[in-house]
Amino acid sequence: MLHTSIRYRLMILMICLTTLPVLIVTWIATNNTRNSVEKEIIEANASRMIWAEQYLDELVQQIDVLFYSLQINQDLMDGLKTLESQNEGSQFRTQRYIQETLTTAFYANSRKVNELSLYTHQNQRVYAVNFTTSGLIYSLDIRKGLWSRMQHDPVSLYFKQSGNHIYAFHSVNQFENRSLLGGLSVRINEKVWKQLGDILRSEPDSPVFLLNDEDELLSGSSATEEYDELLKLYSEGLQDRSSEVRITEKYILFSQKVDDGALTLLKAVPLTSVTESANDTVKAGFLAGFLFAALSILVSIVVSLRISRPIVSLARTMRMTPIHQFEMKSVQSRDEIGLLEHGYNSMMLRIKELIENEYQREIEVKNAQLMALQAQINPHFLNNTLNLIGGMALSKGVPEIYKITKGIGDLLRYSISSGEELAALEDELKHVRNYLFIQEQRFMGRCTVQISADEPVPRILLPRFTLQPLVENAFEHGLQPKEGAWQIEIRIKSIGSRIGIMIKDNGIGMELVPLYTLRNELLEGIPSKIVKKDDQNHKPRKQKGIGLMNVDSRLKLHYGGSCLQIFSKPGRGTLIVVKLPLHREGADHE
Repeated sequence: MLHTSIRYRLMILMICLTTLPVLIVTWIATNNTRNSVEKEIIEANASRMIWAEQYLDELVQQIDVLFYSLQINQDLMDGLKTLESQNEGSQFRTQRYIQETLTTAFYANSRKVNELSLYTHQNQRVYAVNFTTSGLIYSLDIRKGLWSRMQHDPVSLYFKQSGNHIYAFHSVNQFENRSLLGGLSVRINEKVWKQLGDILRSEPDSPVFLLNDEDELLSGSSATEEYDELLKLYSEGLQDRSSEVRITEKYILFSQKVDDGALTLLKAVPLTSVTESANDTVKAGFLAGFLFAALSILVSIVVSLRISRPIVSLARTMRMTPIHQFEMKSVQSRDEIGLLEHGYNSMMLRIKELIENEYQREIEVKNAQLMALQAQINPHFLNNTLNLIGGMALSKGVPEIYKITKGIGDLLRYSISSGEELAALEDELKHVRNYLFIQEQRFMGRCTVQISADEPVPRILLPRFTLQPLVENAFEHGLQPKEGAWQIEIRIKSIGSRIGIMIKDNGIGMELVPLYTLRNELLEGIPSKIVKKDDQNHKPRKQKGIGLMNVDSRLKLHYGGSCLQIFSKPGRGTLIVVKLPLHREGADHE
């Protein structure tokens, strides 16, 4: 059962490794094909919209030229102004001139216009010219109907639908007071809209709409039940833009405004057209992917069988070998399976070594635990004894002994206390005060200590036993070799975003060469081997305790970068400066 399961799993793994890339590549190729088809359709239709917009621009310009050529005809405009006040003979001549002018203008533009009309507002009459008549005159009330927009304000150009025809209108107003004199209108040839539809219709199921500036549907638009839905989509996102392409859940919408919105072209390409256009390529891709996947499965089965059989044999040996016997398997080949068998033998030897090492480690751990327990009992016993002595001294009226034992007890308690690796600066300073108190009592009358710090003490965290080793170093290597009075000064001051801790003594100081050597060793992180000599007996005094290197290494580990600097002159003493970033006390735990 085990070797069958391994074989099947290996076979499935091989199939996945061979077929998944093929399927992924096929899926990516399919998406790329669809995206390419979609991009091609968008670019093609965008070009058609630009072409149609240029075609309508030419139409609008031709109509504008026609209207303004009539409007700047001074004789024609004067006739419109004085027509009502003329006598019958003059009116006949003026009307005949109007008809002749309109006829000439109409036939000059007859390729795209099949009717030209002139409306006179004084007598409310229309003079119309078309292919069947050149002198049609009829009365017109413009308070309603297609001409009504020009009675309120001057109108340069607008389009209206009447029956199956589209008309373009232009108002004629006096220059002085902008009052209405009349208006001009043309009926546009149906062939114009047919040619426009031929330009725009690239897909059989893509509706095309032509709108006027009031979003009314004009001739040449597609007859579809989805017009209201498409017009709503257009009004939501495309109405304020001159040209736009927008992809919705069902359509790719194209819009193009002509002559500042006098006409608007709207086309909707269904997304199903994109899918149908890419179907052949997608089917070919899936077929190729299926063939490659089938071939990959066949190859993976053959390869997995050749690999799984030796592995199953090795697995059977590993399962049936008792662990305490450490049975080795003979290596019979030099291929990957041989490497597995060789690795199995190495693993058995390693397991044997690890078991032996584990037994030895357990013995060492128990011994270490016993020693740690003993080491913990002794300091606690000593601390309790010091407290007992201090209490007895206080009861006997000897407060000096009580203060000394209390200081030693506090030092010992801080040293053996367990907890976080970091301590508050205030606690470190308290620990240093206890140490300096003992030293002052030890060298009574000879040692002067001065400690100054910002109030309140900045609440920052730093590694435990940072300050006391530095102060101890000042006594050990700076003050004790010196005769006479000793002075040690500790200052803590906030400087901008950092805090500076300065420890200064008036000891023997250091020569330049040892000072530079010590600085380089602190910079490079190499343990210091600097020794100093006692002035009296010239015996070398090696660095004791935690030392400068230990403090500097822990500061670098916690803050990153160098935080400790040393300045010294022979015979004048040494200054140690610690620069730390100023953080709140709880910042390091967040």
